[in-house]
This record gives sequence, structure tokens and C-alpha cells, in this order.
Amino acid sequence: MLGATTARMYVFVIATGLLTAVALLLSPPSTVSYDVGTLADRQVKAPRSVAFVSETLTEGERERAAAAVAKVYTRSPAVVAISRDRLAQAVAAIGRVRADTAVERSRDQRIAALTRLTEVAISPQLAPLVVDMTAAEWDALAKEVDNALRTLYQPGIRPEQLEAAKAAAATSLPPAWTDRQKAVGSELVRQFLDSDVSLDQVQTATAQQAARNGVQPVQVQVVAGEVVVREATVVSALDVEKLRALGLVNTGIDWPSAVGLTLWAVLIAAVLALFMERYAPEAWAEDSKMILVALSLLAVTVAARVLIPGHTLLVYFIPFAAVAMIITVLVGGRTALATQIAGALHVGILSGQVELVAYVLVPALLGMAAVRRATTAREFAAGAGSVAVGNLGVVAAFTLVGQSTDPVGAAQLAAAAVLSGAGSGLLAFAGMAIFGHIFHITTVFELRELSDPNHPLLRQLLLRTPGTYHHSLLVANLAERAAEVIGADPLVARVGAYYHDIGKMRNPSAFIENQTGTNPHDELDPMVSAGIVAAHVRDGLSLADRYHLPPMIREMIPAHHGTSVVKYFYQLAQQRGQNPEEAAFHYPGPRPRTKEAAIVMLADGTEASVRSLAEKKPETIRAMVERIVADRMAEGQLLDCELTLRDIERVKDAFCELLLGVYHERIPYPEDRIARIPSATDQAASDR
Repeated sequence: MLGATTARMYVFVIATGLLTAVALLLSPPSTVSYDVGTLADRQVKAPRSVAFVSETLTEGERERAAAAVAKVYTRSPAVVAISRDRLAQAVAAIGRVRADTAVERSRDQRIAALTRLTEVAISPQLAPLVVDMTAAEWDALAKEVDNALRTLYQPGIRPEQLEAAKAAAATSLPPAWTDRQKAVGSELVRQFLDSDVSLDQVQTATAQQAARNGVQPVQVQVVAGEVVVREATVVSALDVEKLRALGLVNTGIDWPSAVGLTLWAVLIAAVLALFMERYAPEAWAEDSKMILVALSLLAVTVAARVLIPGHTLLVYFIPFAAVAMIITVLVGGRTALATQIAGALHVGILSGQVELVAYVLVPALLGMAAVRRATTAREFAAGAGSVAVGNLGVVAAFTLVGQSTDPVGAAQLAAAAVLSGAGSGLLAFAGMAIFGHIFHITTVFELRELSDPNHPLLRQLLLRTPGTYHHSLLVANLAERAAEVIGADPLVARVGAYYHDIGKMRNPSAFIENQTGTNPHDELDPMVSAGIVAAHVRDGLSLADRYHLPPMIREMIPAHHGTSVVKYFYQLAQQRGQNPEEAAFHYPGPRPRTKEAAIVMLADGTEASVRSLAEKKPETIRAMVERIVADRMAEGQLLDCELTLRDIERVKDAFCELLLGVYHERIPYPEDRIARIPSATDQAASDR
């Protein structure tokens, strides 16, 4: 089974981590779902300035650079050789037909033979021209047609130029040729002409890639307030890039980012829990305080998620420091610091801006220092001023570092910083009262109400047990002073001392400070008397529950006696030979767990003992204080609290200082030295 601490750790980490993860994963209301080609239904302005590399513009520049690269071509000498060889074979085949003696010499038969040649395609229209050509004409053609072919190949022929080259075949023939020679020669050249220049795909692609690589990335600057998308316009690819750079595009669930943010939230919650468990036991021990811490962190995260990234200026109006100030007062400074750091880290991962992290954290530290005790509304006003100064300092520092030249923007940020500080003070003041009531955490104002002499319980204590009331006032003075010197809470100590003996109202005459005549214990068995005296603890707790006293004050009622022995009646029983059991004479306890409760215990015992001294001299008072404190330590009553030996020495010095002031020696006034004021009768007699 898991231990209580481990189970508490798991519950806090899982609950807080998942809640803040959900807040981090929420889509800000300022985001849009525009894609390329979407018709914008509203105008979108840039909430902040941002610079980014545009893939759209960069790719366009790359394509233009690649298109500007000249294509690389290669010539193939083999094409020319093959063409010449085929032309030569065709000329030879035609020559054989013309000179073949096996073929009858009729003209029609020669024409038919030419049209059947496989080496060259001679059309029926061209064949008569070949047959009718004289020997001189043919010999000249057979000799020069190869030169004409080479002339056409000389500049190189690309595939797209082939038709144009064929069309120009006649121009490559000797101008002195007859029409019959030119017709046959140009047809032969056209048939065997082919492209000898081809595109080198590899070299061309390499050159184009080199040109693409040489293009510098195109950087786009978006200025805060710039209209990124206008209403009723078609969204372009560049518009989408701007929106993404500003974080204004709702792209749906990005699972890698979702997992990352969830891990981040759980990690922060785990670190916060570990810190409180080790260094802030005042928060770790109470469920209500742990819930308040978790909700405070969630509030900071939600505020950041709602306003980041869509609202550049509005986020500076948020009173982030109020969270730290409220937790400082209701829970403790260490817990407040850890919670504010966790919130600042969440703001940082959402915004990616160091400036906002500083804006959330630095002014909050000043506010925490100003409201450390929060005993008056003036401290909250001072806290508001401190936060405002911190806000202005952060804004000014980052404005100067960023070399901003926008005076209007700087003025707006300054106004936001001041209003955020004022809002932090007001919200902290109100939040302390509201959340203190909701989570049943005692506040300074509740303690002050309890310290009012007109409180019903204190009025009853005064009227029913005046001796106990007077004793409680003296104990409160001692406890308050002792708490001040050791750094405990003086107000808690004072109020606890006021109420520590309220149980005596159930049976006032059982306690010597309220007795005016007979002592009822003279007729009772010591054990019965001890039970009656010890019952004031139980009766006090009953009254505390009825009047809803806060736990820290309620603790003082049983703790001011702890588990000590009702010594007077225990010793009386021993003197009477009853052989009593010590356990029957013990107070129910528990022993004091806080410094304030321990101080009240020591102050209670010290005041009662010193008041019983017959001779209240400095040395006897000091000796009695030493004795009472030593007895409580010897009984182990201070083992459960955090008082150190140094604290105890300071407490004793504070007790002695106050008690010597209360019981200082007075100048005797002899009766004969006191001037008697004459009565009206004496005055009238003297007049007569």
C-alpha cells in the first residue's frame, strides 16, 4: 500500500498536471481555421511583431532561379555518322537502279524499281525525276548531297529545331543545280536528317539545383497591428504562413505537441509538489491549501492561454502578481514563490517570450515581500505599488534592450503595467478574504475580529471569569512579544492566548483566579479536583466548535497544557498517601505543534507562577521563568514544535522583560503625605 505522503503526491501531481495540461492544450479564442483559398470571414491583425522565413516566397525565388538557368545540351557525332552512312547507302541504291543492266530499259520499269527501294523512300512523283536525270546531273547530286547534309548538321540540331532544319534543306544545296536536282537532293537530305543535339538531364538538373541552393531564404517581417488577412478576401499561402508564425492558426490536434505539453505540465506539477513536501509543510499538510495552490496555478495558465498569442497588449493588464500575494498570505511565502515560478514557466512555453516570463515573476516577488504579514490594508496598497514598479521596470528594461522606437506602444505598456499593479493589490485584498472563507483558511482580518473585546466569547469571559480574563490578557502580552522576537506570528499568539482558557467559563469557581471566598476543592478528592480542572480543556474545545474558532486558535486550548500533569492535585494526593496513578492526573493533550502554541503554553505557565510569587523581584522572576521553561522541556512538551534552543532563550528574555515591567517596584506613598480633598460639608463648615 502507498504511504499517505506518496498517495498525496500522486493525487496532486496527476490532478494538477492534467488540469494545467488541458489549459495548455486549449485553442485560444483568437485563433482561426483558415487554409489556402479560404474566404476570410473576419479581419485579422497581428497581435505582436514577428519575423519568419517564408517558405512560399523562398520557394518562388528558387523556382525563378532554376528557370533562369540555361539548359545544358550535348551533341552526338554518331547521329551525323549514321545519317551520312544511310544517305550514302540510299545514293548507291539509286545509282544501282539507274545503272543496273538487268533491269529493262523502259522508263516505267525504272520508276517502279526506285519506288520499291528499302534504303530510301522514293515517292511515285519523285521517281520520274530521278530516272529522267542526266548522268552529269546525277553524278553531281551523288557527289554534293553529303556536303549539303553536313552543312545542315554543322550548327547542331536540337529536337525542336529538326523540322525547321528539314524545311531549310533546299538552301544547303548548290544554287547552280537544276530544279530536278534540287527536288531530289532536298528530299534525300530531309529523309536522313535527324537531331544530333539532346538535352543533358543530369547536368541541367545539377545546374538548376545549384541555382536553387544559392537563393537566400526570404524573411518576412510582420509588425504589431498589421492587417494580416482582410475580411472577404481569399487567404493566400503567405497569409497562412503569417498566421502560423503569429500562432493564430488553429491546426487541430497536433499529437506530438499535445504529448509534449502534457509531459511538461506533469513535470511542473511534480516539481511543485516535491518542493512543497520538502520545504513548505504548512501547505503540504492541509488539503484546502493544496487545492488553492493547484487552482492558482490553473488560473495563471488559463489566463495565459486565453490571451497568448492573440493579445499583445492585453496580457500586460493581467494582475499575475495577485496570485503570489494571495498565496503568500493564505498559505506561505515559499509556496507562493514556487507556484509563481511554475505559472511563469507555463507562460513562457505558451509565449516563447522571456519578457512575459519576467513580467509574471519579478513583480510578483516584490508584491510578496510587501504583503508578507498582511496585517493592514496599507500593506496591500504598498504591495500594489511594488508590483507596479516591478512591472514598469520589466517593461522599460525590455523596451530599451529591444531598442523599440514606438512611443505610443511604450506608453500603452506603461499604462498596462500600472493598472496591473493596482489590480494585483485590489485582487489580492479581495481574494484573501474570499478564498480564506471558501477554503477555511484563517486570515489576519478574521484574527482581528476575534481579538475584539466585544467578541461574544471574550465578553462572556470578562463577565463570568474576570480573573481568567485578566490572566489571559497578560498571557497574550507575553505571547505576542515572544512571537515577535523569534519571528513567529504575533497576532496568532495573542488571539490564541485570549481564548486558551475559555473552558473555565463552565465552572469559574473551580479556578483560583476567579474565587472570592471558599475553595470548592478543599472538600473534594484530589483526583476529582484534577478531573474538574482538566475538564476546562474539553469544555473549551466545545465552545470553540460552537463559535467556529479557526483551527490555529482552537489548537491553543488543549496545547497550552499539552500532556502535562495537574501537579498541585497530584502532589496533594501523594501527601494524603493515596499512591495515585500519574496517568489519571494528565491533561488530555496534544502537545503544541506550532511555535505560537508552544509560546502560549510557556506564557501561561510563566504568568501564573510569577503571579503567585510573594516577592516579585527581578531575580525571583527570572528564576521562576527559567524553572517553568525548564520543567516544560524536561516533560517533553516542546518536542513536537519547531522551537529551537535559541528561540527558547529569546522567549525567556522577552518574558522577563515584560514581567519586570508589570511587577516593577513602586514608590511607597505614606498616608500622611497624601493630600485629602475636603468634602463639601467640610468646605461649608470652614466657610462658617
